[in-house]
Amino acid sequence: MSTDCSENAEASPSTLAAATLFVMTRFAERPCPEVAQMVIRHLEVVADDERADPLMREVCGALINRWTLHAVGDISPRPAH
Repeated sequence: MSTDCSENAEASPSTLAAATLFVMTRFAERPCPEVAQMVIRHLEVVADDERADPLMREVCGALINRWTLHAVGDISPRPAH
């Protein structure tokens, strides 16, 4: 069995969501527009994946616009309450 990733291999919705959370955490640690762009791309992939839970797709789709503000540097991260 090969460990190489195939171009045709698709990640599961859970794997995609986990990767999205990882990239969001990286942004929280070191905010920058490039990482925000990665978050947007991950959100788009999850939102467009018909295998994902409908609520997960809806939430990811709704978050894209908010993350766009981070990608263009219009807002800075705010501390959690």
